[in-house]
Amino acid sequence: MITRDILYEERPPRPSLAAFVQCVWTYQSPSECEVQPITPDGMPELIVHMGAPYLETGADAPQAPAVMAGQLTRPLSLTATGEVAVIGVRFRPDGAKGFVKRSMDSITDKRIELRSLYGKAADELVTRVRKTGDLAAGAGLAETFVEENMREAKPLAPVRDAVMRIMDNQSFTPPASMSERQFQRIFRSEVGVSPRLLTAIRRFRRVFDALEDETRRSWAAAALDAGYFDQPQLARDFRRFLGCTAREWAELNAGLAKSLNRTQP
Repeated sequence: MITRDILYEERPPRPSLAAFVQCVWTYQSPSECEVQPITPDGMPELIVHMGAPYLETGADAPQAPAVMAGQLTRPLSLTATGEVAVIGVRFRPDGAKGFVKRSMDSITDKRIELRSLYGKAADELVTRVRKTGDLAAGAGLAETFVEENMREAKPLAPVRDAVMRIMDNQSFTPPASMSERQFQRIFRSEVGVSPRLLTAIRRFRRVFDALEDETRRSWAAAALDAGYFDQPQLARDFRRFLGCTAREWAELNAGLAKSLNRTQP
């Protein structure tokens, strides 16, 4: 059910989707006055709005009821337009191509209407989700929709291997069976960004994970733990990816942005 409290929850995907989906999450809030700067995490997402959709900074209208969000490489700020109730299916970095059924770099830094991919079926999904009046039940319907449309999907082994190493903060080399240029092209098609950019995005995301460690509460310690050389380097990435400073982020009240930055399973 939908409550009057601010609440973020996430859970692992069904076993049938574990190779493609990182987690399924829900978020609700009766009101949000602050603009929410969304942190890139290297993972595309299916978003279904049970409540009032967010308005992107610079946009003329709120987001569609259901959108597919590609990789995020530049600042994205969202403003609530009413009571918020959101369902998210967060894909692994290379997990969404079988669902999108097009090159992932074609939707990088874009939020496209789900109906542009699935037509009437997308509208029916939104209708069924909203009729439940329950976020957990709606999340189950969204997960089923993904599952039904990914029955033939398979991870591409060379890309999956590289992604896994990047996620584990390890270096990798392209497979000997293809040139570096060929591998880069395939990687962008499967993931939406280059290996180098995904590495930078994941390094930035690790800063927020490090801040949750009670023994690493300072920005300086978190930056070093995440792999940065110094704080100025981290400050540049704050501007690059979030469009704000670390201090501005720290002063942000609890909301969607900070909920999404909880340590992922």
